[in-house]
Amino acid sequence: MSEDPVSDDVPGGAGPPADPKATRFHGLSSALEAAVALAGVLAVLALVLPGTWSRAAGIGLVVLLVVAPLLRVAWFAQRWFRRGDPRYGLVALGVLVIVAVGALLA
Repeated sequence: MSEDPVSDDVPGGAGPPADPKATRFHGLSSALEAAVALAGVLAVLALVLPGTWSRAAGIGLVVLLVVAPLLRVAWFAQRWFRRGDPRYGLVALGVLVIVAVGALLA
């Protein structure tokens, strides 16, 4: 008998079986990675472009930095409602409402 109790439980000592939920956030992760890459490109463009183009790239960067987290919260809210956990969904909607009210008051 080996010293590692985990490898004794799995035939051949190959490790735990694959988790079928391992890729459930793949779409969200890909979208957030794309948003980070786009933010980097917009930041560089805001620094190197002249005048009006620089301002447009800067505005696009700020919009992206505000919208990306809000879309993530909205994605989680719909996921929680769909999965049957309305408490977390309502909290996420509350966060979105607070941000919307703050934007309207500003």
